[in-house]
Amino acid sequence: MSLSLSAMLLLAVPEVSRPPVLASESTEEQGIFVHNMPIQIAQVRIERRIIIRVPRRRPVTANRLADIQRRSKPTTYAEKKIGKCLPMGNILGVQMADGRELDLLTRDRKRVRARLEKKCQARSFYSGFYMEKSGDGKICAGRDILHSRTGAKCEIDRFRQLVPE
Repeated sequence: MSLSLSAMLLLAVPEVSRPPVLASESTEEQGIFVHNMPIQIAQVRIERRIIIRVPRRRPVTANRLADIQRRSKPTTYAEKKIGKCLPMGNILGVQMADGRELDLLTRDRKRVRARLEKKCQARSFYSGFYMEKSGDGKICAGRDILHSRTGAKCEIDRFRQLVPE
């Protein structure tokens, strides 16, 4: 695409001419002139960067009675292996878990636990996180970095799906 863009720019330049060379001047210092004005050549790079914000989600209770029942017996989860990557568009929100772990809530009502690298703490992501959209549209363990609003930058070590016991 840049080849055709530069070709169009060159075609848009009116007649290009060189001023007459004087005996005292060398041809290396001359350059290209358009209507007796020198052309300045510059390079332009256009980049597209998309940042995705994942907000913090609080547990939502549909019924107060159900809320009371949940308090009496808390839900426990078992971790189940899942792949190294998740679709970015599938992530709706995040909840803090223990230590270095974040629970990602997905559109298909699954809960996926993301374990952060050793130097990171989940409490840095109390208000959600940002991530750059990758070319394949997935967030992968060992590749992508989560950015918290407090300035922390952490890589994900692994993903595990949480299944209620």
